[in-house]
Amino acid sequence: MKIGDEFILDIKRLGINGEGIGYYNKLAIFVNNALPKEGHKVRVTRVENKMAFAESLEVLHKSDDRVEPKCEFCSECGGCGVMHIKYDSMCNFKRDMVIEAISRYTKLNPRSFEIRETVKSDKEFNYRNRSILPVSMNKEHKLELCMIKSGTNHNVFIKDCLVHDELINKINNKILKYADEIAVSPYNPKTKTGILRFVSVRVNSKNEAMVCFVCYEKSDLVNKLAKKVIGIEEVKSVYMNYNPSLKQGNIFSEDTTLLEGDEYLEMYLDDYKYKVLPTTFFQLNSNQASKMNSIILKACKLSKKEVVVDAYCGVGSISLYLSKLAKKVIGIEYDKNAIELAKENAKLNKINNTEFLQGDSAKIFKDMIKEVDVLVVDPPRTGLTDEFVNNILERNIKRVVYVSCNPATFAKNLDKLSSKYSVSSITPLDMFPQCPNVELIATLNLK
Repeated sequence: MKIGDEFILDIKRLGINGEGIGYYNKLAIFVNNALPKEGHKVRVTRVENKMAFAESLEVLHKSDDRVEPKCEFCSECGGCGVMHIKYDSMCNFKRDMVIEAISRYTKLNPRSFEIRETVKSDKEFNYRNRSILPVSMNKEHKLELCMIKSGTNHNVFIKDCLVHDELINKINNKILKYADEIAVSPYNPKTKTGILRFVSVRVNSKNEAMVCFVCYEKSDLVNKLAKKVIGIEEVKSVYMNYNPSLKQGNIFSEDTTLLEGDEYLEMYLDDYKYKVLPTTFFQLNSNQASKMNSIILKACKLSKKEVVVDAYCGVGSISLYLSKLAKKVIGIEYDKNAIELAKENAKLNKINNTEFLQGDSAKIFKDMIKEVDVLVVDPPRTGLTDEFVNNILERNIKRVVYVSCNPATFAKNLDKLSSKYSVSSITPLDMFPQCPNVELIATLNLK
């Protein structure tokens, strides 16, 4: 097979990024915007050792699950890779991704335990409580927010993103207007000049907002912009993050300054409130985060007698929720700012049976945690380290609740954990409608 080859391809399943996958002479072919049970005429665009990538030239047979995307930028920006799928079908596909990961990376039979239906989001659109978008200059020499087209460095200018909270879109448009008025220059990656790299806006359920400008250069113009933006009714604070680093993936540096307004924004999940900073991780879909916390609580099966360890606890979202039915909750988190906020959030919610420890979760758990009845882990996409998995196996903890945003790394961890743990149930949860990502909550019991 070589680049430019054209042939007919039947699509068998979806990949983890929402692309359709078919097979040609036993070689996996990945095709964007293609669905299972569809036939496509495709042209090969890239060939690798065990796979190839192709573009669809024509859909010869459309799936009943296909819909017309609501967003005009969908095919270009790459942010919503499955907007062309009916929502119910999208949730079914996300459950299938969990099953596929377990089948591929473990020796377990997914039919031997309960994999529940995907927990749907109440909102299919306008659910994200935060945006972080690059700033660039359009052809009319006006500032625009953009996405970077997948696999390229090309800007895709977007307005009123359909998955962002409507208030975020409103504030972003006003920020761009004010920035143009006072001539704040956008960062240019080619010339490595300019001021404004990213604009971050976070909103809560009370229609309050926190704004942060990520800047390549420090300038009085940013202070002028902040004074204008704090005048927006819903904006409660404006920060600047100074980040001259050119490393890809590092949006924020540790140099963050409050320019105007309040130090914190409070986020709300059920009856709990959480202070956050501009750089703080907090679940982007608040309604789904509440559902997730409820599922985790039920999975823990607490009776106010258990010591619970919450590894990768962030600002304490899960820890505080579990505290009402636990004897004690110990949260572990590497981020120093997050752990301080977790302590403040416990005080804010008048909770006194929590303890928060800062450091590497695997090492803290191994060296400092002596008593644990239930372990909750919510690791990054890379999953648990081998050190952490081995320590779980050595300690014979009676129940582990594994929260994952990556079915593949979860399954790889599960393959090792299954030597001593049985799976009670797995609940997929749709945290990001229109995007291929899926969360899951797995309950593991010591055999």
